[in-house]
Amino acid sequence: MSQITIKLAPSELMGEFYSRKLPIDLIALRNIMLYKDVGAFEVDAVGEAAAEEVFDLTNNPSRQFERDLLYGRGRSVSVGDMIAVDDSLFLCAPTGWINLHYC
Repeated sequence: MSQITIKLAPSELMGEFYSRKLPIDLIALRNIMLYKDVGAFEVDAVGEAAAEEVFDLTNNPSRQFERDLLYGRGRSVSVGDMIAVDDSLFLCAPTGWINLHYC
């Protein structure tokens, strides 16, 4: 069981994540104070698997009932957003996750 917090990137950064002018992790870390904590709950998975579980929860239409219970109607996790899993921080990349603990 892991405690997670969803940290959404501010909308003004979203274009930077897709332009690829700078590495996505550098953009996120430079702007970490602008991120907004929008959801906190527990999931059964740990580490990166927990981040992936939260991504699926917020993006999978077949899990809408569960999403409403745990997260409400907040926006889906997308590229540039972060998931705090216990003491680790995972950045949603175009493919997969970047563990910011190791950056």
